[in-house]
Amino acid sequence: MRETANTQDLPPDNASRLAIYDAVHEYVADTDSSAITDIELFGRVIGRLRVLVPRELHLAGDSEYVNEKVQACVQAGILITGIDNGTRTLSLTGRPPLVRYPDGEIRKYTPGLEPARERLDRDNTRLRAAGFDVRKFIPSIADKPEGGPFQALLSSMREHGFMKQFPVVEYEDGTIVDGLARRRAATILQLDVEYLKYGSEKERKAAHLRDMPLNRILIAVHSNIGRLQGDVVDAVHESASEVTGRAWDETAADLALTQEWRHSRPSEYTPRFEVTRLAYREGEDPKVQVTADHKVMVRSLVEAGGLASYKIDTQLSRHVPFERARSAYSGGRKAYFARAEDLIAGITAMQQERRAARRKTDPEWEQIREWLVRTFGPTQD
Repeated sequence: MRETANTQDLPPDNASRLAIYDAVHEYVADTDSSAITDIELFGRVIGRLRVLVPRELHLAGDSEYVNEKVQACVQAGILITGIDNGTRTLSLTGRPPLVRYPDGEIRKYTPGLEPARERLDRDNTRLRAAGFDVRKFIPSIADKPEGGPFQALLSSMREHGFMKQFPVVEYEDGTIVDGLARRRAATILQLDVEYLKYGSEKERKAAHLRDMPLNRILIAVHSNIGRLQGDVVDAVHESASEVTGRAWDETAADLALTQEWRHSRPSEYTPRFEVTRLAYREGEDPKVQVTADHKVMVRSLVEAGGLASYKIDTQLSRHVPFERARSAYSGGRKAYFARAEDLIAGITAMQQERRAARRKTDPEWEQIREWLVRTFGPTQD
């Protein structure tokens, strides 16, 4: 539901109102009835409220608290009261409560959203604790390097190089969920690997927040769906279900229900750093931007060292944690900053990796590393 209501704020008891709304909605769906009695509602909602607001229930008393929040829902136009054989009933008005999404927008609540999010959180926790690795269930042509499919990939990459439209999807912990064969072929052919890149630091952080075991399962299956047999996909889902204790159809339904929420990006604050500029070489104009706590604006350093800025993404980014910020010299644009010690360690690791893979290493990287060591001191082990 994309309709927003940003001019409003949420009441402090909103979680209780959502629980009551969900309980009524579930009852209507389960019984095909349009109204629920107070007693039936109490029985359906009290368990959830004991998890959400145990202190409030203890202070006010279970019945008193539920009655108070039901009345709040009536006053807000979420529920309407009626009488059936002398017993008060409650019905939905068609006006749902509101909820704040991660991006800060307040939107109409989708029935069942909060419980679905909690169930998925439990699924992810169990999968993570079990060390669930979706790659164990998805075969790769790299498993048989002498086989026809992998040899055909080698032949294609000899002819066309590593095609940018087919990047390797690798997470920060080194897990590859798509592109294992392409990376192995690139290593054999000594080609630079094209990794999935994000258009902004905000996109990278949003992807990091979505990096949950269930999301890795979705990416691994969806990115390979054209070559996977149905029994392989079923095996992935069944193996995940054994860990979560839930049928995959139930998990898939919750994933569909929460999709908009999960894709809502948190609002981003971009800091503004105070910097001074240092000369890279004696006699040159000072251009390398540096903060008082030794954070370096990476592009200013790389370009001063004689390298093209695109090599930050293609060669260095996997080895150095970056921070996006603005400075007085960034023209209002966000730029990558990194601590000098992280840059020294990251350049060293990048050089070692490329040499081990027999790839070209630009001599300028070593000169940049040496400048960092001279300027800020060596990395402490």
